[in-house]
Amino acid sequence: MFDNCFGNGPFLFRLNDNGSGPNLLSQVCLERGWREYSSENGEENWNLWWKTNSFTAALTKSLSAWQFTNHIPKGSAICRKDNLVRYLRCMKSVYGSIYDFSPDGYNLPLEYTKLAAECNRRKIIPYEKACDKYLDDKPIWICKPVSKSQGRGIFLFRRLSELNYDNNTIVQKYIEKPLLIGGYKFDLRLYVCIPSYHPMTIYMYKEGLARFGTDKFNLKDLTNPFRHLTNCSINKLGPNYTEMKDRIGAGCKWTLKHLRRYFLQAGIHDWLLWQKVSNLVILTVLSHATQVPETVNCFDFFGFDVLIDEDLRPWLLEVNLSPALSNDCDADRAVKKPMLHDMFDLLGLPINNTGLGSFDLWYGTEQGSEAEEGDDKSEDFSKIKRASRTDISKKRKKKNARKARFKGTNNATKVSASLNESFSKKPLNLARQTIILDSQKMRDEEWKKSKLKTWGNGKDWTYPKQYEGDWIRIWPLKPVSNSIRQYMEPLKEVRNVVMEVSKYSKLARELTRKHPNACDKFLNQRLSEAMNTTGEIWLPPL
Repeated sequence: MFDNCFGNGPFLFRLNDNGSGPNLLSQVCLERGWREYSSENGEENWNLWWKTNSFTAALTKSLSAWQFTNHIPKGSAICRKDNLVRYLRCMKSVYGSIYDFSPDGYNLPLEYTKLAAECNRRKIIPYEKACDKYLDDKPIWICKPVSKSQGRGIFLFRRLSELNYDNNTIVQKYIEKPLLIGGYKFDLRLYVCIPSYHPMTIYMYKEGLARFGTDKFNLKDLTNPFRHLTNCSINKLGPNYTEMKDRIGAGCKWTLKHLRRYFLQAGIHDWLLWQKVSNLVILTVLSHATQVPETVNCFDFFGFDVLIDEDLRPWLLEVNLSPALSNDCDADRAVKKPMLHDMFDLLGLPINNTGLGSFDLWYGTEQGSEAEEGDDKSEDFSKIKRASRTDISKKRKKKNARKARFKGTNNATKVSASLNESFSKKPLNLARQTIILDSQKMRDEEWKKSKLKTWGNGKDWTYPKQYEGDWIRIWPLKPVSNSIRQYMEPLKEVRNVVMEVSKYSKLARELTRKHPNACDKFLNQRLSEAMNTTGEIWLPPL
């Protein structure tokens, strides 16, 4: 299928509009044998375009079979803080307490009067308990500007008179009793990949990051960001960032594997916590899934920020459209590089492939020199490949291919074969640098008109893989055929997802109550049997 889609030219990756992007991402792409896009190649001559912000709807509709983008149109709605508050509040009003995993929030300035009424509510304490006080301490609120990221513009307050904002903002109740390690607050950064909303398909990476504040948590000091904010971009500027902190050590990041080992040593049974986190991600994506149009060759890569309180209850803080791919510490290197490799394998993007399927590069008198230069580049790429984990990805891909048994593959193969009959592989020795063949244009047009919702490389998300590397499918629990789904109304489909997640959550709670000291493997097996699932239960490594 790779040859049918990508042809024999170089696989080109493009970063943003100006060619700049994370160094780690560029390194991973080069390790896979890809080449970086240049404006000399032509405006449309690229295979993968990775952008920090969203793409226009017109560009997404005009994608060819061999082109892929890292954003789905309208898929980033939950990444705006105000939209997320509104969607989750709406779902909570319809489906109840199952959506009670996000702090109460208000969109300002539209809901200022509601916030004022809530702030003015006072809890009266009996005189004999209050002594000279008759009012309880006011709750703490956190203010987050909608248009800013990386912790910029965030502050805490108790009195409404302390609230000061000059643009769209959300105000939420602050989680006053977070789970602490060594006296330091932390949250989780979880990585989620969504290759399709129709049908809704969600993968979550096993590994992730625990991000710590660099000053000890204390509610008496609300002005110190190093106590209350866990953003790495802030804490790496803190005076204690490089110091050896109690239980935490130097820096401000752990891997989830490190965190789970700490839980094990502390006697914290965390299996139910991770099932709650998995359900939280599914329900959050579901809250806006019906508003996202059907697309192909597009995927979303999100960073979910989750806080754990002292009762081991997860709280969703926000969803990041373009999670940071920095490479600042050992935890980053252990998590992000293999994550990107596995994600590209999951999406069906090739390794050491040299093909842009809809055009070839031909140079009249410079073919010999270009060939020699290409040999040098291929030698460089092979050196990089030997030092990378590409061989591991190849072995993993072969292993997964033997295990996978997907329905609908024959149809996709037939369509691809019929389209390739019009594909001319005869080289045209013309002087122009880039030639787009008419037959290949016809192939793209036929692919776009095809009713099969398969990607250009043959990926059919109606029957998604159970896993790819450390990416685990958390939804669907078991795939549903298109023949059944086409007769199902969108709202009914949403209700079915909520019911399945509710059943999953209830069974997980019952298992931990009946078997409080059981191991993860036993609980995973029992839960899979009870739910009749076909996939692996998501759980961070231990």
